Amino acid sequence: MWELTHALANSDVEVHIVCEQPLHTTTHNNIHVHTLDTLPPKPRWLSMLRFSHQVTKWVKNNAKQNFIIHSHERTNVHHITTFHSAVFANIRQKPWWKRISIRIAIWLYLEKRELSGKQVQIILPNSDLIKKELSLAYPQSQKLLHKPAYPGSHPNALSTNKPNTLDKTKIIIFIGQEWQRKGLEKAILIVSELKKTVPNTEFWVLGPKPTEIQHLFKDWNTGYQLLGWQESSPYLPKAHLLIHPALSEPYGMAIAEASNAGVPVVISNQCGIAKQVTLHSGQILSLDQPLTDWVAACTKQLHRTSPIKTIGHSWSTLAMQHITLYHQLNKRKNP
Repeated sequence: MWELTHALANSDVEVHIVCEQPLHTTTHNNIHVHTLDTLPPKPRWLSMLRFSHQVTKWVKNNAKQNFIIHSHERTNVHHITTFHSAVFANIRQKPWWKRISIRIAIWLYLEKRELSGKQVQIILPNSDLIKKELSLAYPQSQKLLHKPAYPGSHPNALSTNKPNTLDKTKIIIFIGQEWQRKGLEKAILIVSELKKTVPNTEFWVLGPKPTEIQHLFKDWNTGYQLLGWQESSPYLPKAHLLIHPALSEPYGMAIAEASNAGVPVVISNQCGIAKQVTLHSGQILSLDQPLTDWVAACTKQLHRTSPIKTIGHSWSTLAMQHITLYHQLNKRKNP
């Protein structure tokens, strides 16, 4: 949202951000930040409900008639909403005894309200996978579903998009704080097997706290680094492969960022970005495929000599897609 906001502002769109506390500061003339009361972060469902009430109050007291309200959260006053996360309604597929809690009830309420409110005119999924899941979970909202608005990304200035085949040590990188969902355990199995034929392989893990995952490497003496949560941009240009065998991934920004750094990717078909990945940027596999298939795919990408085709587009391109939608909404409001 922050990147999109600045891309819109650079295109001469006046933007008002309503949030708790911004993570970054801005001095852009077209951006106006309005902070709300800080809420306890947990429980998350209650914090989101309270945040929604604050946003409704702010809009009622401050929004002008010509405002187009675009939400990236579970609010109830928006004309357009961007849906980034996994579809919570999929929980209905689980046994009933796993669905009885106030937490689940509130999350289902917030999600349905975000998608089905009477003022909602456009639902923007950020991947084809999310669009499909939303269509199945909320068939009554299908007419509002727009084509995906794929996130933008910044090309890495250090990238040549050409794999360095002369490096003796091959570095495989994994990025993801929610390491269980993003498939770290499977990645470890794959790299462990791959090291038997490519012994000079290093495995770098960014995201999880080292203390949380150290036990997964109990059989490793060397050949890995647990780097914790930090910016990936200094590490990606040094990597030869990004592996992402996620169980569920609404999009996968780390995958786009890796390709923009000239790094090939091997990912699961459960990643929302999968439709944008071609043989020119890496390989997609099913989680059901045997470990040998994953090892073979990683080996192939580690030794590729062809340039990497970047995934996705710029933030300015995404901004122009949004501006077109905003014009459409404005015409509906002011025919």
